[in-house]
Amino acid sequence: MASMEPRPSPHKPYPWPWAQRSILTPEVEEKPSWLNTDLDEKDDSGDYIPSSDDSGSDDGNQGTESDEDSDSTSQVSDPEVADLTAHGLAWRRSPFLTESQQSQEQNEDLARQISELVKAEQDAAAAYNPEEVVSLITQFYELLITMGHWPEGSLRYSPHVDPPVNEALAAGVGYAPAVISLMKRLPYLTWKANRDDSRHIVGRTPWADYTSNEDIAEGRHPYPYQYIDGCPDLDPWLLPLMLPERDGWNVLLDTNLGAIRAYSTERSPPRNTVEWRRHGDVPDAEEAWTEYRRAPLVPAARYFSELVDAYRSLSRLPVITVDHNDPKEEPRPSYPAWLAKQIKEEQETVLTLYRECGWPDQWRRAEFVSKWEAAVEEIGARARAHQQGRAGKREKRGRRK
Repeated sequence: MASMEPRPSPHKPYPWPWAQRSILTPEVEEKPSWLNTDLDEKDDSGDYIPSSDDSGSDDGNQGTESDEDSDSTSQVSDPEVADLTAHGLAWRRSPFLTESQQSQEQNEDLARQISELVKAEQDAAAAYNPEEVVSLITQFYELLITMGHWPEGSLRYSPHVDPPVNEALAAGVGYAPAVISLMKRLPYLTWKANRDDSRHIVGRTPWADYTSNEDIAEGRHPYPYQYIDGCPDLDPWLLPLMLPERDGWNVLLDTNLGAIRAYSTERSPPRNTVEWRRHGDVPDAEEAWTEYRRAPLVPAARYFSELVDAYRSLSRLPVITVDHNDPKEEPRPSYPAWLAKQIKEEQETVLTLYRECGWPDQWRRAEFVSKWEAAVEEIGARARAHQQGRAGKREKRGRRK
C-alpha cells in the first residue's frame, strides 16, 4: 500500500511560514494536513529522491533549448533564477534585440513591476486594521499554548499595568504614535516562556515585550543593526515583533503599510525581488543600514493568518526543536545517522500524539503533554544509548590497534 506520510523535502534555509511570498505573489506554499495520516504505514516509494539529471530522454533535443536557457542565465545561480521567476522578474535574452533594446526592455519590465508593487502597497495600507492584527497575534499565541508549546498562563493581555508600557520612553527614543498604540494593545508572553530557548518558535529569536524598557530601547536598533558602526535607528513607523539574537529573524510590522517585513539576520533579505530592486544602486555603507526597507512585504493580516493555519494544520509542529518543525523536511545532510533518526522519530511521535489526543476538535491537552514528555525521555534515552554503544565500539577498535 502506498505511504500516506508527507513526502520528504530537502532542508530549506528560509523556512515557511516565517518567510512568505511577497505582496505581489499571493500564492502560498501548499499546507497539507496529515492529521488523518496512518503514520505506521511506510513505503519506500514515498522517499524523496533528488534528481541527478534534468535532461529529457530525447538526445536529439539536447544542445538546443537547454543551451539557450543556460546562456540566458549564465551569470545567475540556480536559486537566483528560481527567485526571479517566482517574483516575475526572470528575463530571457532575445536574439532579435540589440543590447540597448534589451536594456530598455528590462527597465520597462522593472518599472511595471514597481508600479504593481506600489499599487499593492496602497491596497495593503487601505485594508490594514490594527485591531485585526492584534487579534490574529493573540490568536497565534493562544493556539500555541493550547497545543502545549507554552505552559498555560504564559500570556499577559492588555491593558498592561504591572508593568505598563513606558510611553514616555517609547516616544523619547523615537517610535511613532501608531507604534506606541500597538505596543499597549499587544499581548506578551511571560518572561520564562519567552526566554526559554527550547520554546522559541523562531530559532534564536524571542518575541519582543514592550512592557520592558530594555526591549523598547532595543527595538529601535535590533540585531544586527546595533553592532553596525554609524547605523541609524529603524524607521519610526516600524515595530519589531521579535528581537533576534545572532542567526535569528527580524519580523517587522510596518504600521504605514500594514505589512510584515521578515528576513533572516544571517542572510539578509533576498536581492532579486522588486522590493529590493526598486531602490536601484545603494551606497555600500547604507545598504546594510537600511536593508529592511528592501525586504519582501506581506500584508500583516495575511501573514499571521498563515502562521495560525500552518500550526493548526500541523504543517509546522510545535513542542519540538524549532529547526526541525517541518515534518516533511529531511534532516541536514551533515547530521549523523543517530541524530537524523531521533529527529524523524520525534516528528512522527508528535503527529501521532496529536491525532491520538483528539486534535483539534476533541483536544485533550493534559493527556498530550504527559505523553509527549514521556516520549521525549524515551527517544532521548535510545539516542544516548546508541551514542554510547558507538563510543564503546570505537574504544575497542582502538585497543586492538
